[in-house]
Amino acid sequence: MRVAEADAERALVAAFEVLGTGCAERPAGDGTVEMDFWVPASGPGPETVRGGLAARGVAATVAAEPEDDEWTDAIRRFHRPVRIGRRLLVRPPWCAPETGLLDVEVDPGMAFGTGQHATTRTCLEMLLDLPAGPLLDAGCGSGVIAIAARRLGHDPVWAVDSDPLAVDATITNARVNGVGLRVGRRIIGRDRLPAAPLVVANLTAEVLLILAEALRDGPPEHLIASGLREHEAPGVEEALRPLGLRPVARGGGDGWVTLRFAA
Repeated sequence: MRVAEADAERALVAAFEVLGTGCAERPAGDGTVEMDFWVPASGPGPETVRGGLAARGVAATVAAEPEDDEWTDAIRRFHRPVRIGRRLLVRPPWCAPETGLLDVEVDPGMAFGTGQHATTRTCLEMLLDLPAGPLLDAGCGSGVIAIAARRLGHDPVWAVDSDPLAVDATITNARVNGVGLRVGRRIIGRDRLPAAPLVVANLTAEVLLILAEALRDGPPEHLIASGLREHEAPGVEEALRPLGLRPVARGGGDGWVTLRFAA
């Protein structure tokens, strides 16, 4: 599947809803992103995927090609352990834990969010710099950030997402990792969010602007905002300024920006 870079996050969400599997994502170098999904031959075809994307306003080129059993090896080559500082390891089930690192095991086939993406990595890196306490993971995906937060001593940790598949994946991954999370389905801008002094939001610029409005009645002391392109960062900073939040750190990679705000 090939989509414009600006549509990559929405495309990933829509494709996952149709296909129910993760993917290997790479920039194509021409302003587009290629995503490879490995699915059974009896699974949804290109027309079904295109229809799911079109329903979200995303135009895409979608094609299917037969693969042999080596596709499982391709997935395993792509999803490798991710070390966050000297404290955390985010890994797929087929890789072993490492002594001395807090362990987070996430199955990449369950939902987007395995630590491979630059937005997830930088959120976790910034989380290392903050004191432990109550935390809200707004848009939890597979639950990797919420689970890592519990490993780092944050408690309680709320994990919310609008996608019921993401909620289910977070619950499953929390059980695999043996951590307690408060998980629920919430639509940002419609549903009341749990109040916490630290909020991590790996979303999109559009949803971060909605989140800024949702937090007006009880702004956090710290906010990590990710899922931004460089040109989108000023607008998010402006939206958060009335909450008394100012940017204090910036990170990113692969064209993505992550901002940490403090009151």
